[in-house]
Amino acid sequence: MHRWLLLAYPRDYRRARGAEILETVRDVGPAHRRTRVAANLVRHGLRARLGRPASRSVVAWASVFAVACGLFAASFGTWLAWLGSRPLDHRDLAAVVGQLYPDRQVSHIDQDDPSAVFLIYGHPLDQDLVSELLLGDGGEYALAELTASFDQTPAAGLTELRQRLDAAGWEHSEPVHSDATVYAERGDHILAVQLNAEGSMSLTLSRATPGAAHPAGLLAFALGTVGGWVLFGWASRRTEGRRPLVQGPAKVLYGVAMVFWAAPILLSAPLMLTHHLDEPHPRWHVPWEWLGQPTMSLPFLLGAVLLLLALGLAALPHRRPADPTLAGAPGRAG
Repeated sequence: MHRWLLLAYPRDYRRARGAEILETVRDVGPAHRRTRVAANLVRHGLRARLGRPASRSVVAWASVFAVACGLFAASFGTWLAWLGSRPLDHRDLAAVVGQLYPDRQVSHIDQDDPSAVFLIYGHPLDQDLVSELLLGDGGEYALAELTASFDQTPAAGLTELRQRLDAAGWEHSEPVHSDATVYAERGDHILAVQLNAEGSMSLTLSRATPGAAHPAGLLAFALGTVGGWVLFGWASRRTEGRRPLVQGPAKVLYGVAMVFWAAPILLSAPLMLTHHLDEPHPRWHVPWEWLGQPTMSLPFLLGAVLLLLALGLAALPHRRPADPTLAGAPGRAG
């Protein structure tokens, strides 16, 4: 097992000191708990990946980048899980309306199935709409829904609605908003019923969060965090000891990129948390909305471009200083 844990160290470090580390582990192993030895190996290995042994801030900067990568990866993993969810069926909406109000004539009801799980301006995301998504109108990218409406609210209104929801097996919340909106859940459906002040009523049917979204998000977060740490460590070691013309711009590019990535998160997450605490949510907002995406995708894209430039600087070839023990050794006799 310990040999596998050496993967936490960079390759050059493993080649130079791997055997020594394993020998030390075998010597101290019987006197220490295996889990403690394993944790120390991983901790020191991850620190070694960052290089710059005299720096105290490099761990903090690496942590910021790794967590940001993990959050964006978790959003992507959750999005993939959502794409595999059961599509909405307009017949389900018709069945719900007929079960709740079989004695009333509906004034409007969607007759077609949504063309995708997520829509922007009512259409699936395609190459023609990518610019709209990324450059200003990302807030229009939302979960598909089916709607129905009645011109007049039943006389008993809210009381009758809650009774009918109970009879149909829906678990519903207390009404929210000034116009009284009731959220209800049944199976993988979420129903929002709004009783409007002018006397009309609307119903919106959507999907509940798929069960695969949570493990997919957690797995993607773990992979993204580890990947971010490894990538930062590679760039850190590549720029260590380099000329100021390389090291300085790389640090500036990284710092500005982190501002562009962190600003949408710091703006959106508190607002989203307050929103969730203020009213019931049968389905939490998708993770990327907590990160300000894709509404504020422009800062994210700018940050990604700056990071690519920083990685490009780190990838530039450079000469490593010669080993002083070899440089001072006498030449071999010919």
